Order: sequence, then structure tokens, then C-alpha cells
Amino acid sequence: MAANRAPENPYLAARQEWSERYGSYVKAAAAWRIVGILGLTMAVIGFGYSMYLSTQVKLVPYIVQVDKLGTAVTAGFPEQIEYADARVVRATLGNFIISFRSITPDAVVQKQYIDRTYALLRTSDPSTEKVNAWFRGNSPFEKAKTATVAIEVNNIVALSNQTYQIDWTEYERDRKGKETGTRRFRGIATVALTAPQDEATIRLNPIGLYVRDFDWTAQL
Repeated sequence: MAANRAPENPYLAARQEWSERYGSYVKAAAAWRIVGILGLTMAVIGFGYSMYLSTQVKLVPYIVQVDKLGTAVTAGFPEQIEYADARVVRATLGNFIISFRSITPDAVVQKQYIDRTYALLRTSDPSTEKVNAWFRGNSPFEKAKTATVAIEVNNIVALSNQTYQIDWTEYERDRKGKETGTRRFRGIATVALTAPQDEATIRLNPIGLYVRDFDWTAQL
């Protein structure tokens, strides 16, 4: 019976021998290649995502409101603060009047007053043209050569959610400090609130309040 069986194929025998000895190494190498490719892919994805997150980092300010004595009154993150709080709006409008109407012999300080005034004005609003017209006819730098004007805000009353009545007194003095006149004024300001989006605006107008329209008259 054994003599009649065909002889074994030497090529098949060699292949079988090779598979038995080295096949497991080949399979292991292939598995490690797959693991390496997956690891590299995950690393690239992770690095790319971390780079994306680094471009999305935003600073969240913590705001502390203080009173005249420097005592903390309100504190919190911006999303916790009510930007339309009437007290904050009144304080901002008071600073607007002081910046708009004050006259000082210090040109640097006077420029800061003007910058703070325009920080609450937008080009497209009627108030901007009215303030421009006032400055064109009443240059604070020329006025400061002979006199100064100090402002006292007497009262700010909310007539509605967007309109406020502002009463203030102006004390005019000559360059020697002698008071030469006192005048009382009343103004009506219509405002709009827009959250600031850039650092420059935040410095001068932190709550994003804009005076849309403003009219004022002297009181007898």
C-alpha cells in the first residue's frame, strides 16, 4: 500500500514547514503594524484637536463693583451680572456727562474726557452728530485757556427702560480759581446696551452702553 502512494510534494512540505516556524511571527508583526498605525492616527487627531482648542481660549473676567469708599458691592462673572441694571446705567451716564462737559487746563486729561465721551457714541446715532456740533462750536481746549468747568451730577431718573433724565450743575471758574458762574442743565438720553466684543471697547465702555440720542437744555 505504501509503495503505491504518490510521493509528498516537496514544495508543499517546505511551505508547511515555513508556516509552522515563522507564520506566527508574521501575524504578530502585522498586528503590531495595525496597532502602530492606529496609535499614530490617534496622536495626530489629538494634536490637531489640542491646537484647535488653543485657538479658542477666552479669558473670562471676574468683575467687582465697588462703592465710593472702595467697598465691594457686587461681584461675579459677566454672565451672572445684569448689564441692564439701572444703577450701572445711571453711573455710566453720570460719567458720560462729566466727560462730555468738563473742561480742564490739562490737555492730556481733556483728551481722555473726549475719548470717554466718544466711547459711548456710535457713528450712526443722532447723539454723535449733536456732540460733534457742540465740540465744533465750543472747543474745550480753547475754553481751557481762560476758564475751567467742573461738573456735579445731581440726579439721574429712569423715564423708561431706555430713556433717562439727567440733571447736573456746571461750576465755571477763571484760571485763578475764582468762581465766575453756576449753571444748571437737564438732559434726556436714550440708550442701548450691546455686549462689548473687544478689549479696546471693554476698557472705555465695559458694559457696552451707547447713548443713541441726547438733548440738553439750560435750566433757569
